[in-house]
Amino acid sequence: MSTPPTMSLTAKIDLLRKKGLSDDEIDQLLALPASSEPVKASPFNMAEMVNNGSSIEEWNKQVDETEKLYINTEAFSVLFIGMAIISVILLVRGFIEFNITMSIVIMCIVLVFLVQVFSAPKYREKIKFFVKKR
Repeated sequence: MSTPPTMSLTAKIDLLRKKGLSDDEIDQLLALPASSEPVKASPFNMAEMVNNGSSIEEWNKQVDETEKLYINTEAFSVLFIGMAIISVILLVRGFIEFNITMSIVIMCIVLVFLVQVFSAPKYREKIKFFVKKR
């Protein structure tokens, strides 16, 4: 007997009564243990995909550390990019010379590159924690 998944329990019991089952038989059906097979999670459930067996405290600690790493990396990158933009603005306004501006811009680009390069291995370790099955 197939019933719609949205049918209420009361409606299902009434349907069983209409089929000729007694209240005792319905009670026996309701008392049967549920299937012992675990319900398989959807393959699109993100929590199941990244579950690596770590405790909640460890998971939250790693999330906080990853957030701090991201904030620090991007803050330094934005700082150096801002310094480069300010030096270009000062060049356009005529406050500093071209060769000084180019030196500052090149230095800032190199510093942004270095920040990204030195934080990449740390990001790699964080990615391994969140994604790799252990």
